[in-house]
Amino acid sequence: MLRDTLRNKEYFDENITFCEECLAEDIEEIKTGNFADKVKMKKSFRLVNDILTLAHQKYSRGDDLAELVPYVFKALECRQWQKLYADALPEKEQTARIGLEEIREEYLENWFHWLAIAYCLDMGQGYYQQVIELIANQGQDGLLDNIAVKMGDTDRDIAENLLFKKRFDKLYKVVEAEPDKRPALVKAYLDAWYKLYGSLDTHLLDNDAYDGYWCWEAALVVKLYNIDDSSFIDHEYYPKDLVHWQDNQ
Repeated sequence: MLRDTLRNKEYFDENITFCEECLAEDIEEIKTGNFADKVKMKKSFRLVNDILTLAHQKYSRGDDLAELVPYVFKALECRQWQKLYADALPEKEQTARIGLEEIREEYLENWFHWLAIAYCLDMGQGYYQQVIELIANQGQDGLLDNIAVKMGDTDRDIAENLLFKKRFDKLYKVVEAEPDKRPALVKAYLDAWYKLYGSLDTHLLDNDAYDGYWCWEAALVVKLYNIDDSSFIDHEYYPKDLVHWQDNQ
């Protein structure tokens, strides 16, 4: 059954088929193509984003979430490729990796998306630790650091501030709050999320840009901090099926 209410199944079927075909082609191209390591590094970076987009679309279509597990493994593999090709760059080209690995607002959103899917699908501590090590950027953003520590990176330095305060301050307040205050704060974040995310209105565009509006970082925090979601479980942006996937197994 569709989880998204703004597009029909045929729309998602077409987009997902196209994305799966492109993903397979791009993976094969990296494996067999005669490209420089810098090019392979950048292609691997894009693959991780493409996999997360595909997972987003499949969630919106209503797919069985267990079917996302191979994609979650593939995302890790592609990110490992990115590091492999980056490490192989000569010293004078090492700066080329900075733009792909330094913390940025859109990257942080993607990292939370990745961690949310992995954690809610119970990929295991070994998996989480590998992803966190690849994300790196320790001690730079208080929200990322607190989440990483909660996921097992216990020796991590924790920044006292947020790099993207406007975007994530309301979510950071959830992490900092006493347990009994957290449900109301998550609800407040969900209510503000669409505007904070940029109010893109992609559902109004006459193209294939729309994937569904889901607040993945809320799913991650709710699951990670064991927050009672009964007061907002039917919120339009809350991916409740992901959060409660383990409950239904």
